[in-house]
Amino acid sequence: MSTQPNAADLWQLSVTLPLPQAQDLELLFEDHALTTSLTEAVSDGSLWQLDILFAEEPMDWVVAQIPNDLKITLGPLEQKDWVTESQKQLPPVQAGRFYIHGSHDPKHKAISMHDLTIDAGRAFGTGLHETTYGCLNALHDIHKYQNPQRILDLGCGSGVLALAAAKAWGRPVLASDIDPDAVAVTNENAQKNGLRPLIRAIEATGLNDRVLQKNGPYDLLIANILAWPLVKLAPSISGALADNGTLILSGLLGKQENMVRNAYRLHGLSLKRRYIFNEWHTLVLSR
Repeated sequence: MSTQPNAADLWQLSVTLPLPQAQDLELLFEDHALTTSLTEAVSDGSLWQLDILFAEEPMDWVVAQIPNDLKITLGPLEQKDWVTESQKQLPPVQAGRFYIHGSHDPKHKAISMHDLTIDAGRAFGTGLHETTYGCLNALHDIHKYQNPQRILDLGCGSGVLALAAAKAWGRPVLASDIDPDAVAVTNENAQKNGLRPLIRAIEATGLNDRVLQKNGPYDLLIANILAWPLVKLAPSISGALADNGTLILSGLLGKQENMVRNAYRLHGLSLKRRYIFNEWHTLVLSR
């Protein structure tokens, strides 16, 4: 039985204000809203639009938490198939020989391309974000000189990187995530792309899992998570990498790179290549 709200019941509240205030309001409504989103309202970043989605018309006392001097818009959300609409707004992504697109887009015409169908959904990662894009470019370049036998996608999200590795090397890839939805979506995407025999996705926290430990050490390990988890997991990730293995780290901002690199330098890993897309960095490390 579905627990999703009916589209006819959804209400949206929108307000434009400076970023610090917007972030404070976003936290304030965290327990009352279905979801919130922040987008830049002006190009200089001085004002941001906060959109808050409710499962039904919010009660007066909820709306009253917004300061009186702010102009808000509040009303029922237009009825649409929002999943389909959001997918239409996601253009195909090409990174090297990888071509990532939604099911609403045609496959790539060139048979030399690694074509993957990934729809926006309940797990993070369609290839559009700079962190995933950086990893795809790294995989494309690594494929030119390395032939890894044991591959792990740690924190797989929608599974796009695990699927990309399976496409590129044509061998089994292990994927893991702390989120059971991500594991389910990775398996669904593997099935959709004809890669189910090559993908094994499991729910696990970090590398503290018998399956992950049994299948290592890994010749290629991809960890597209966030900077602080990367630092915290540095000992276990470094320990799970084969002596001649290659490590791809992503999910970190440029200002966080030194912190992350220092954590892995302590375990004998050094930077081989860096990919920069906007403020996000992807690092390729090895011993």
